[in-house]
Amino acid sequence: MGLSAALAGDAGNYRIIGAVWELGPSNYRAYVHVFPATPRPDLSRSVVSADGMTLQEVVGAAKAQVKSTVGMLVERLEVRTVPRTSESLLWLDRSVADR
Repeated sequence: MGLSAALAGDAGNYRIIGAVWELGPSNYRAYVHVFPATPRPDLSRSVVSADGMTLQEVVGAAKAQVKSTVGMLVERLEVRTVPRTSESLLWLDRSVADR
């Protein structure tokens, strides 16, 4: 199981922060924290999850879960892919070798 992407965005009066995990070949799960952008007692916090066979599919399913939870469309969503550990180590090995 590895971290595939980090999520951040907005849906109405809410902020969204989450992560997408690769559980296996063609199997992804997103966990998304949904909380008020500014502290308000009338707005609640939630954690939603979504599954999909591709990164795009799980991000779409996560957006649908957020909409279902807060009743607002996701207005902005930044998806940052996370390099695999082996790719990061290769980059590190090359930068050390260049010195």
